[in-house]
Amino acid sequence: MDIYKLLKFNNAIKSHRIKFFGLWLLSVLNRRHLAIQFDPVLACNLRCKMCYFTDEEYVRTNMKGIFKETDLENLAKVNFKNALKLQIGCGAEPTLFKHNAKLIEIAKDYKVPYISMVTNGNLLENQEVINLSKAGLNEFILSMHGVTKTTYEDLMDKGIYDKFHEVLRYITEEKKNNPKLKLRINYTFNVDNFHELKMFFNVYDVYSIDIIQLRPIDKIGETTYNNFSIKAIENDYQEVNAFLKKESAKRGITLLSPKTINRNEEQSLKVKTENDSSYLIPYTYCYVSPKYYWKDDFDWKTETFANWQKRNNWNSKLFKNIFTSKNDLEKPNRNMLNYSVEIN
Repeated sequence: MDIYKLLKFNNAIKSHRIKFFGLWLLSVLNRRHLAIQFDPVLACNLRCKMCYFTDEEYVRTNMKGIFKETDLENLAKVNFKNALKLQIGCGAEPTLFKHNAKLIEIAKDYKVPYISMVTNGNLLENQEVINLSKAGLNEFILSMHGVTKTTYEDLMDKGIYDKFHEVLRYITEEKKNNPKLKLRINYTFNVDNFHELKMFFNVYDVYSIDIIQLRPIDKIGETTYNNFSIKAIENDYQEVNAFLKKESAKRGITLLSPKTINRNEEQSLKVKTENDSSYLIPYTYCYVSPKYYWKDDFDWKTETFANWQKRNNWNSKLFKNIFTSKNDLEKPNRNMLNYSVEIN
């Protein structure tokens, strides 16, 4: 399954009512519609300056725990059969978990169509890249915050630029053995690393990159980096984004980027989204960690997703949302996506 074609199709549908009707139908028919975001370990090997892992109090209070290997099968029984996608790694570093290959194999047993891993890559060795690929991983998503060595190692504190490139070489080589394997780059930008994007292909053209996503900085805690304003690059954004679109298209690379980065920073540090998909996030985005499972009243050790749906009249809520206005949907879930994504 090409998850990016599905995203394009979803973006093409502008009505939230149609989207909720489709979601309701999938749920009633017990078909796949969930995006499971799984943090098997609440820890990280880096201290990226734009990340809450630089907030010592937050880390001390919230970022503890590791999923037991013996619980993976039980976790899968709950709702992997309803999963359209499994993403390993969301707010922490998944390569600290020693059982990712087993997790991927279990997900493949449940026929999860698309499995990705979000990682900074600094702990990956060649054999692990091969093992994860053979287990059935569909996509490596590597996070980076700088094109040059100086910026990368400054913003990704404890990260090693040369190691990052080594991992890119490992994945590029493995793609020769597994052509279906995808490599995606997630680039979080701020006023200090944005203009380096104009040099991106000068440095990274040697690697077999399939997708690039540009992500504007967002305030996600009391982080070391604290310049959240992007006003200074608003006028340059369209030019740089157009350049990246053109160069990505030449190389057959899918670019996911914000339509605009304009925002009223006195009101919010988030870009106002026009993406109707944001209203669906509370109903499709299933976050799992050693401390939390999606909804506060969902105990995955004692009930299945189907039982939880029935207990909460879930399908009735989805059906009701077909007829609910955007304004009413925004009240509890305002701006769940912090920008509208365009896909080339």
